[in-house]
Amino acid sequence: MLSSVSRSTVAALAIAAFCLIAAVPTTWAEIETGTVTRPGPISFSPWSSTVPAVALALAGAVLALRLPRHAMTWILLGGGLVGALNGLGAAWAAYSLTRHGGALPLTAPAFYAGARLGPLMNLLPPLILLFFPDGRLPSARWRRPAWLSLGGTGLAVLVFLTVPWHVVEPGGPWPGLDPPLVSLPDDVWRSLFGLAPVLIVVTLVPALAAFAVRFGGAGRERRAQLRWMLLAGLLNVVLLAAPLVAGWLPADVVFVAGTVALAAAVLIAVGRYRLYDIDPVLGWTLVYGALAAAVVVVDVAVFAGMSALVEEPMAAVLAAGVVAVLYAPLRSWIQKRVGGLLRGEPYDVVSALARRLEESAGPEELLLAVASAVASAFRSPYVRVELDRSGGGVMAVEHGARRDEGVVVLPFAYRDVEIGRLTLVPRAGTRLAEADQRLLADVVRQAAAAVRATALTEELQQSRERLVGGVEEERRRLRRDLHDGLGPTLAAAALKVEAAGNLMERDPALAREALGQVRGDLSTVLADVRRLVHDLRPPALDQFGLAGALRHAAERFGDGSLSIVVTTAGDLTGLPAAAEVAAYRIGCEAMVNVTRHARAGRCDVRLIATGGTLEVEIVDDGRGLGRAGQTGDVTGVGLLAMRERAEELGGRCTITAGAAGTRVHAVLPLAVPA
Repeated sequence: MLSSVSRSTVAALAIAAFCLIAAVPTTWAEIETGTVTRPGPISFSPWSSTVPAVALALAGAVLALRLPRHAMTWILLGGGLVGALNGLGAAWAAYSLTRHGGALPLTAPAFYAGARLGPLMNLLPPLILLFFPDGRLPSARWRRPAWLSLGGTGLAVLVFLTVPWHVVEPGGPWPGLDPPLVSLPDDVWRSLFGLAPVLIVVTLVPALAAFAVRFGGAGRERRAQLRWMLLAGLLNVVLLAAPLVAGWLPADVVFVAGTVALAAAVLIAVGRYRLYDIDPVLGWTLVYGALAAAVVVVDVAVFAGMSALVEEPMAAVLAAGVVAVLYAPLRSWIQKRVGGLLRGEPYDVVSALARRLEESAGPEELLLAVASAVASAFRSPYVRVELDRSGGGVMAVEHGARRDEGVVVLPFAYRDVEIGRLTLVPRAGTRLAEADQRLLADVVRQAAAAVRATALTEELQQSRERLVGGVEEERRRLRRDLHDGLGPTLAAAALKVEAAGNLMERDPALAREALGQVRGDLSTVLADVRRLVHDLRPPALDQFGLAGALRHAAERFGDGSLSIVVTTAGDLTGLPAAAEVAAYRIGCEAMVNVTRHARAGRCDVRLIATGGTLEVEIVDDGRGLGRAGQTGDVTGVGLLAMRERAEELGGRCTITAGAAGTRVHAVLPLAVPA
């Protein structure tokens, strides 16, 4: 036995199938009828009911497969059923009456369905506005306004269903068109028939108010759903106004296009297919819909005013001229206002992300904020954000269940240096639209700056701690070396000199031996002093300069199988001491790595001083770092030291491993001379 949900699905699909099948005999009957004078009550083209019926039925069938008990599913199917019966009835009755004299079976009920069921479609707008998109009213307090809206529209429809046709249109008698349900004087019927359209418009106001209230209090996703309905409503308004601008546009075309747009909006919004691709379409619809309305108003006003002063042809020319002059600035003004109105939804994500980034304390919290914001903005089932650590390794956070198929990887950089990657899986069956890509770029750009700034702040604090600790350790080492090494040695030398003086007269040979010991002690002291000085600043820099010191080091590191060549460009004289020492240390460390690990045959060391920066580049043709194509690999102690030396001066150092060889590139800022 089928479950209740399954029965709902079967019933919904059966109605949809009937609507689709009914289009076949409707089309056949219309073709067979040909170009004839149709009876007045069914003088319209049946396709204007059949096409909307098919659109509504298809939308309802798609929703029935996912949401068989949703109110919008049955509203669409109800509209499709009414349209299908209306079109089929009109086509069959016209074929029977014009080709067979009304002798075919079911002519009377078909004639009634074709002439009378069309007004039932007036129930669609209030039903959709009241129950869209979740199938419920905005709140319980809207029950009475909803009953008033539907009751008023239903009363107007009842009038259309029962009014004697001779009140609507003289002629007849028409078979089965006037069922004896209500007997009222013709004057009363004429009053009711004239009041019915007004009642439909007035009772639509509560439904519009419910939609506006729902839109004002909606969240991000719900507002995206409501915007699709807003787009359909705007299209209907534009289509209704179109005959004023283009008088040739048939009313049947307007009705068909408006109903199809309504069905598509409900299907997309309730089924949540590509909700967020609406903004560009909605924006242009608002711009040109408002522009068309403004042009009509201006044209009519100018034409009416000029007609009172000049002849009618000249008034038309003047009106066209005024409209032409106002068109461009009017379009720009409307577009700017609409752009400001619609910009909020996706860009609210960026502003909300900015607030969360400001409130986040550390890089990991920043990355979590980015992942959460991106997943929410793009309804992504999986987002991963990775940040390369300065000390090696990767910090990564994930949002959602991990997936490896259909991922979009977007690297983000800080000052042209890649610092991480954002991995995004678009929601099923979709791809990132151009607007989504622009928004994602904005998010990543903000994230890169914020994450890097926070990471640099932490690195700066750590660098300060290391600097203070290093200074204190250096002071402790110097104190230990001076106190435990130089101090006792010099004290012993002083005592030996004093002893030698005392022995000079009594035992000159022993005195000379003591002085020889003093000479040896002083030689030891001199070696210790040279060692201390070398640790403070390499003497080769003062003796040979930066380029000469590196060439001197290259001679030590090179051997028969490795050729190290040092080249220079620019003015290397007068370099700041800190930059000079950093460049020397980076160059020496890189040459040590090449000698020990690269198994290279050639190594090029280049020094380039240009534009206030000093570039140090070391390239070898060895075996690389073992991960070809990987940039910024700083897992080794020596490689980390090179990067830290560059960053301490506000520069950068990148290590790139290719298929063969490694490239170390450091950029060091130079102090501007006074």
